[in-house]
Amino acid sequence: MILQSTVVDEEELRELIDHQERIREDERKRIAREIHDELGQRLLALRIEVTLLKQETFDSREKRSERIDEVLGQLDSTVKSVRNLINNLRPAVLDLGLVASLEWQAKDFTRRNGIECVFETHDENLEVDDERATVLFRVLQEALTNIVKHAKASKVSVKLDGNDDTLVLKISDNGIGMPKVRNRKIKSYGLAGIRERIGMLNGEFRIATGDTGTTLTFRIPLKTK
Repeated sequence: MILQSTVVDEEELRELIDHQERIREDERKRIAREIHDELGQRLLALRIEVTLLKQETFDSREKRSERIDEVLGQLDSTVKSVRNLINNLRPAVLDLGLVASLEWQAKDFTRRNGIECVFETHDENLEVDDERATVLFRVLQEALTNIVKHAKASKVSVKLDGNDDTLVLKISDNGIGMPKVRNRKIKSYGLAGIRERIGMLNGEFRIATGDTGTTLTFRIPLKTK
């Protein structure tokens, strides 16, 4: 069964907008909570430790050194938390380019989920603007999340190709397919979010699904140079 993304009706558009706003608000709350719980508390603990370190006297240089090592350990954990927060906002791997970032994401997916994910491209030096790179990175991220949640797949294939006019990203899995997708009105919010991202770039989104798996194909026009 092959489905093609089309222009949504007003009801679906309202649902999508409401859902996206809830996602943004949840994301704001999550980031605020991380800043408060992770950074705020860690920085407060560090300040207390440094204050105590300044006030306390030690019987030996060794004990003082041990206490300093504890403080440095807390500082390292705080730096790691900052990096994770920044990475969630905009993955640093995107600075390496689209190809490198998608390849990293495929490997990271395999490492975290134990599901084979193979990335292929015919152009290792393919370059696009930051907006398109970010959208495709997030699209792949959402698609892989959906695969883990619903597909029951053991293998995923990610292929990226491009020419002077169009960029094509194809994500395939060997899972159980999408039996609930019966018409053009895609109700899955995960897919709706993906479609919205692609639509922002005037792109095209197709789904081919069946008992042997699902393939998502994205075509994005490139800016005229």
